Amino acid sequence: MKSYQYSIPLALSTLASPTTAFTTPLQRNSLLLVQQPISSSSSSLLLQSTSTNSNAASEDFTIEQYSSCLSPYEEKQSIKNESSKYSIIDARPQWQSNLLKPIKLLRKGAKKVGNAIGATEKTKPGSLILLRCGESEWTKEGRFTGWADPDLVEEGILEVEHAGRLLLSEGYEPDIIYTSRLKRAVKSTWTMLNILEAPYLPVYKSWRLNERNYGALTGLRKVDAAKELGFEVVQAWRNTLKARPPPMKKDDPYFPGKDRRYEDLTEDQIPLTESLMDCMERARPLWEYGIRKQIKQGNTVLVVAHTNTLRGLMQVIDGIGEEDIKEVSMPGGIPFVYKFDSDMKPVAPATGKISQAHTSGVFLEKPGLLKEALKRRKRWEAIVPGTADNDDKETEQQPLTRNRVSTLEQSLLKLKEEQHVAATQGSNAMVIDPNDDGQLIVTNMANGAPATSSTNDDDEDDESEFEEAEVTPTIVQNTDKDISPNIAKQGDTKDPVVVFIRHGRTPHNNLGLFTGWEDPPLAPDGVEDAKNAGRLLKMHGFEFDVVYTSWLTRAIQTAWYCMEELDETWLPTVKSWRLNERMYGALTGKSKQMIANEYGEDQLKKWRRGFKIRPPAVSPYSLSYPGNDYKRTKYVKDLRISLTETIFRSIQAKEFQIHRKFPKSEALWDCMQRSIPFYTQRIIPEAVDKGKRVLITSHENAIRGILMHLCEIPEEAMNQLHLPNGLPLVYNVKRKCITLLDEGTGEDPMEVHDFGPAAQYLFRPCELDDDFFDQMEQQALANQEASKSKEVVST
Repeated sequence: MKSYQYSIPLALSTLASPTTAFTTPLQRNSLLLVQQPISSSSSSLLLQSTSTNSNAASEDFTIEQYSSCLSPYEEKQSIKNESSKYSIIDARPQWQSNLLKPIKLLRKGAKKVGNAIGATEKTKPGSLILLRCGESEWTKEGRFTGWADPDLVEEGILEVEHAGRLLLSEGYEPDIIYTSRLKRAVKSTWTMLNILEAPYLPVYKSWRLNERNYGALTGLRKVDAAKELGFEVVQAWRNTLKARPPPMKKDDPYFPGKDRRYEDLTEDQIPLTESLMDCMERARPLWEYGIRKQIKQGNTVLVVAHTNTLRGLMQVIDGIGEEDIKEVSMPGGIPFVYKFDSDMKPVAPATGKISQAHTSGVFLEKPGLLKEALKRRKRWEAIVPGTADNDDKETEQQPLTRNRVSTLEQSLLKLKEEQHVAATQGSNAMVIDPNDDGQLIVTNMANGAPATSSTNDDDEDDESEFEEAEVTPTIVQNTDKDISPNIAKQGDTKDPVVVFIRHGRTPHNNLGLFTGWEDPPLAPDGVEDAKNAGRLLKMHGFEFDVVYTSWLTRAIQTAWYCMEELDETWLPTVKSWRLNERMYGALTGKSKQMIANEYGEDQLKKWRRGFKIRPPAVSPYSLSYPGNDYKRTKYVKDLRISLTETIFRSIQAKEFQIHRKFPKSEALWDCMQRSIPFYTQRIIPEAVDKGKRVLITSHENAIRGILMHLCEIPEEAMNQLHLPNGLPLVYNVKRKCITLLDEGTGEDPMEVHDFGPAAQYLFRPCELDDDFFDQMEQQALANQEASKSKEVVST
């Protein structure tokens, strides 16, 4: 009762109006006492600490700092500014956009007139798929998580994989994904992309979708907090619309203002605590001016976020009242799908569909079944040891050998197995999750009866002159000893740099096949290439601000594993076709021997050694033609329209279809004509000119092009430049040179890695600027001070 007596005034203060400041903020040193049972003396200390600090409320936190309202125009501009920092979808160049603006306005006006008189049909809106991120370490322990950043547990990954299979079984194909900047949500998104075989999808990581900030409660166990402060108080903080937990102080270890991922936010955008209403208001502009706009254009949007931000979106979409929101929740592992009419009003669930009270969305599976299936899996693992290990190995190997058809079949079979296990518990199996905020009321639309639940390739013929051959780091016998690369002992986190990493090895390349725009994933050793690159960068203290990669899986995976090792999965990741490998035309998927047999050795050599000689073009009806990959091509707006393909495809489809001029074959020169402008016209103004640290994971020929531009490598030497897989090449923007990172082995990098005869151009001496001499002077002074200190100690 001692702690409960304290909880009454605390509850009154936190249930106050959102426009008033707290008068009794709770210090973290007081709250930490709550994690353990409070004795009589501890209780007195808690009360004394609270009383002492109650007068500091206005100094530490005021509600107006965060709850200040923005006008609709300000909200719209805020979302536009956030979205335009790093464009996640290839857009038209600005000059084209300006040129086409009058035409766009005329088309928009004509469409409005057509809609008004019924002459044109409105674009059918897409669907909205809401998915709660998988279970995290803290959720499993029953702790208030908020903006803290624990990782997923195994069950959480299984939940998201199951949700992905549900989407496949129902035929849902997301066009764009929105998620938060928290690791558990970003990792859930990555897991989902792998299940859907769509890592190329644009992913927008927004702080607005972060979980609700629980203030000073962050990190505390919910059960302990309820026991010591009172169940009603804790439930009020968790479930009511306006109750705020006590704010955290700015010296709190979990204060988001200390986290680099929020450097782009203003001070008043970083909350010290939040009510559910605050969380909703934070997410609402993203819905109004981002997500809703995408759906209205006909795109299916997947939002992978957290319980309270998802509840907030549901509240806005369905107009749920303050009392009713308590009965709305989001179970893990089950997608919740909204459909909309032409006026963007949510469509009511059809008869027989599973929904929940006060909402118009539909669950793709009955809540509770998955949790029971996972429990039975654990019990089975306990009876039959090694089952989980076998499943994990199978899961790891599956992405390396799968193809699009087999993956779909495997996913559906796996889904059947999971549902069969769950079905053995009976159709009414429901599991109460004590960590869920809100109360879940499941409704079957067939009968309307609610059920309540809380819820170098070793080939002697150098293939790398022609294609992106796998250049495994090897010992070079005839190395030019005059070439001395710049070796960095430690990364300078202040200098803007661009780090290039060629993707890890793939099984496709290990077969000696020309890969190009084909899309095999990384092989196990390729995964290690990527992870080792991340570890090396981390060892040298590198931090990045943005990642650029191609839309091919092997490059995207390399970026992911690097970011994971750096613990920077929240970084904005831009995926562009302009960083794709060279397109090999009709040679795609063939080995050198096959090509030599078909075209002759002489012709093969011409294609291999010619800088501007293209291989035979691929047929526009071939599966190897990029324009037939409709899942990806719809995101490309920066290619000119192909008149011939547009006419033929429109006739074939019996409706007008715009088709862009995707490459049917490329010389090395062609590849560089897209990768160099992407760097100079996109990466430089977006990031490099702003002093950002950039990571580029791409392919050998795309990176060659950019290096040719940066290092002034002559055309005749380009085919003689080799890039090892997974080796970071650090370009210092100020000193204009390529640097290698010290791997700590004590070996000469030129004797370990094969960069080819053109290495002399790649590793030119760095320019000596004023900053360099300043650093040398500072280092000399530091050495003198160190010497003096040693002399003093010795005397």
